Amino acid sequence: MRKTTVQSWVQIFLISGLIVLLSGTVLQAQEKEELSGILEKLKNQFGASRTFKAEYVRDLLPKVSSVLPSASMKAEGTLLFASPNKLRLEQQKPRPEQLISNGEKVWWYIPAEKTVQIFSLKDHGQQVKPITDFFSGLGGLEKHFNVRLDKTTPEEAPFYSLTLAPKTPQPDLNQITLRISKETLLPLEFTFFNLLGDGTRFRFSQVQTGAKIPATAFQFTPPKGTQVINPPAGLKVN
Repeated sequence: MRKTTVQSWVQIFLISGLIVLLSGTVLQAQEKEELSGILEKLKNQFGASRTFKAEYVRDLLPKVSSVLPSASMKAEGTLLFASPNKLRLEQQKPRPEQLISNGEKVWWYIPAEKTVQIFSLKDHGQQVKPITDFFSGLGGLEKHFNVRLDKTTPEEAPFYSLTLAPKTPQPDLNQITLRISKETLLPLEFTFFNLLGDGTRFRFSQVQTGAKIPATAFQFTPPKGTQVINPPAGLKVN
């Protein structure tokens, strides 16, 4: 009688373990299917769209508490993007600034100081290149990132949460967290984290894709009297 009872408990334990294992496998398959569906929708949404325009709020998220005043950690303005790698950040707050890339060169212009820094996007664009790479790759995130669907996000949330880890190690990018509207599939928010754990978050409103953006938006000619600071050797400045 006792032996039969032990055997029964062993059978129950094994069956329970098998059910848990199968449930986990089914759940993983469902999550994989859901993620594939999201990525396919993004591909359809951004595969043909070559421009992106939005109002943004940018926050700096240092891993270690910063001694800087909170006002200096936040900025607001307009973001323009055209594939491939053309970017314009037209900052209005806390002070006017322009950060412009034509895909090769980057200009950082501060009107109040009458200064502009010019550098190569490829070699010195650590703060710009992750943004241009991200927007350039929205139609095929899985090509360059290991993408994971964040299932801790409540089901009633109006967005999907994705975590992106670059397949090829990058010196200034560890991962990206991305929120995408379930209704429009447009990016609502993304945060870049560097290898030290510091983050830069962009939150978007008034998002447009396929907007007509003139090519001149991604070029910059320093106004008369502007001081050019440390242009790379051999880089011609107009």
